[in-house]
Amino acid sequence: MSTTPEEEVRATFEEWFRDSSAKDLDAAMSKIADDAVSYEHGIPLVYTGVPAIREVCREGFELMTGDFRWDIPDLQVIVRGDIAVTWGLNHMRAQEPGGRTVESWSRGTRVFQKIDGEWKMIHQHVSYPFDPATGQARTDLRPEPAGAQQFL
Repeated sequence: MSTTPEEEVRATFEEWFRDSSAKDLDAAMSKIADDAVSYEHGIPLVYTGVPAIREVCREGFELMTGDFRWDIPDLQVIVRGDIAVTWGLNHMRAQEPGGRTVESWSRGTRVFQKIDGEWKMIHQHVSYPFDPATGQARTDLRPEPAGAQQFL
């Protein structure tokens, strides 16, 4: 049974989620193109190439001493030829040193290219919304239930 390109991209994410939960840095990095550019949450904001992206991921894995999971419940995928664009809300759950469990939601957009028969991430943009009154990132926000909207 053959799979569609969209199913292949979704399968790549499922592997990525499992690899990250296992804190298997080599497996997680295998889904990233050599010259990928990632816009991350932290300073310096832009990470270019696998070594730089690997380092920020390594730091994240090491920061969380216990269970770590992430997924994208509302993952959207569009594939055109050898390019795929994905987006959705990143849901992270982790255990910090001392046992405290943390949960966060952020926004994520990723672009993949099929390289040598495999989907590889060539660009990522992750960000937290911010409070315009204070300029501070809002890491405490949660998505509204389906169909609910908040207006100021």
